[in-house]
Amino acid sequence: RNDESTRIMGSHSSLGLSRALLFAVVRRHVRNAHVQRKPSLVDPRRTLLKKSMATYADKANLTSDQDWAAVNEDGSVPYRPSELDDIVVKMGKPVHTECCPSGTLDFISDNTGSKAEEGCCTAVEATVQAMQIRMSTHAPKILILNGSLRSKSYSRMVAIESGRILASYGAEVKLFDATGLPLFNQDIDPGSNDKVMELRALTRWCEGMVWISPEVHGNISAVFKNQVDWMPLTEGALRPTQGKTCAVMQVEAGSQSFNTVNNLRVLGRWMRMIVVPNQSSIPQDYLHFNDDGTLKEGSLRSRVVDVIDELFRYTLLLRDQQPFLLQRYSERTVATAKKNLADTARTADPEVLKSLKDPIIVDVRSEKEVAADKGGKPIEGSYHVPLNVNHDPQSVHRTTAQEFYKKLKDAGVPVDDKKQGYIAHCTKGNTDYVARGNRAAALLRDLGFVNAQNGGSADEIRASMG
Repeated sequence: RNDESTRIMGSHSSLGLSRALLFAVVRRHVRNAHVQRKPSLVDPRRTLLKKSMATYADKANLTSDQDWAAVNEDGSVPYRPSELDDIVVKMGKPVHTECCPSGTLDFISDNTGSKAEEGCCTAVEATVQAMQIRMSTHAPKILILNGSLRSKSYSRMVAIESGRILASYGAEVKLFDATGLPLFNQDIDPGSNDKVMELRALTRWCEGMVWISPEVHGNISAVFKNQVDWMPLTEGALRPTQGKTCAVMQVEAGSQSFNTVNNLRVLGRWMRMIVVPNQSSIPQDYLHFNDDGTLKEGSLRSRVVDVIDELFRYTLLLRDQQPFLLQRYSERTVATAKKNLADTARTADPEVLKSLKDPIIVDVRSEKEVAADKGGKPIEGSYHVPLNVNHDPQSVHRTTAQEFYKKLKDAGVPVDDKKQGYIAHCTKGNTDYVARGNRAAALLRDLGFVNAQNGGSADEIRASMG
């Protein structure tokens, strides 16, 4: 056994193990030698080799031989919920969100002809349904940009190689030549320059892009950035590039770097494009091209194919989903709030108020106004919920939907049924400014109570309701 220990120690000294580790191995081996063990299927020399080659992450206990992502047979994680998980369950659904991602139900309704309402299905089912509405089979339209003007440009060679691959898949391909494109200058009218007009037309035309730039001083080339600068940021409410797919690649004369592709990713995100996960970086580019400009066989050429294949698939998968995927909660809430405010600006017609079944009356006047019967005596059974926060008028602080929701709950107003009818009122209706009754009705609609109406004043509601 001592001979075996010596053999183990000798066979592994060349691996760079420290003397202390070697002695520890020997002592442990000798101490446990008398214990009857079952034959091991693991070669102890392999275990020692693994320990000797441990990474920094291994030594910091950031890795494990066990599968850290293990799950039970039913797909659940075999650990009790954390304190944060418990808080999520306890607090429940946020009041400001719908049952599905923003715009899902409206998108289904607008594109199928059938009304999709909250509660009709789960968020997963609704989202999948929305994404299956359209899936066209026409050839994808791809625009390719490269970042060099010189005659023997390696980024241009990669652009041509990419175009050939895409064309072989049946894609419509356009390679933009940046020669003659002026330096970006806002004093130049885009409509006065043919090159700018061409680039902008291609930007609108395409469904996806390939971006290839040489690395210049560790970053994107000026030629490439100039092309992106000339792309319009907005046309109407959207950026022309928004939702389009993008693949990024770089070439460099020196050792391999990823500075440029990383910065291209940032640029693509800024243009609100979907940059595919794969990317390519070709180091010492002058060594990897044939005389005819094609890439030499090897791993670098294979990686270019990987990137183009991924772009092709992502483009087909996502191009028809843009109208749905581009639904933004922030933009929808702003637009909806403006619409709700406009729709409730005037006092609701008496017939509309009468049609509400057991409506809840919300009196948003201040305590002083109620005491003075300004606008009429309080309606029996109504809830007094002053709209102003901390007695500040709306000109000082405009009450938010969340603040109003809290006020409603604190006042005991039922807020569980989104179809419940509400009539909000202040001192008078039909003003030439945004009255509090108008704003309260709009905030109720912002919160999802679609049957909220502006009743004007208490006296007007009595007159309307008979």
